[in-house]
Amino acid sequence: GGGLRRQILRYGLVGGIGFVTDAGVLYALTSAGAGFYRARLASFAVALTVTWALNRHWTFGRRGRDGLARSYAGYLAVQLGGALANFLVYAGVLRLIPPTPAHAVLALACGSAVGLVVNFTGARLVFAPR
Repeated sequence: GGGLRRQILRYGLVGGIGFVTDAGVLYALTSAGAGFYRARLASFAVALTVTWALNRHWTFGRRGRDGLARSYAGYLAVQLGGALANFLVYAGVLRLIPPTPAHAVLALACGSAVGLVVNFTGARLVFAPR
């Protein structure tokens, strides 16, 4: 229905914001000399928090219905499945091309594409009305 289409559109927009956040932090950290894997973990944590807040309030409209800690923990648990696939693809791409800050962002894009469907499905479950 229209609700699902609206959620998918909003989730995609939030995902785009999350990707830009993730890529920006990753690029900044790797350009500053941080390791490619530690920088990826840090950029993931920042992007996860940004997308959780936007999805909770805008995509799925869960304004204060659940506790923040419980909501964040559920979102984190679900996102870790997609994040694992994302990180494995990221690491695999960096083994195929020379690791540079720009290539790290390319590897991130490849990994992000892989985790998208898993993460959307899980997020719908986390934010579903009880």
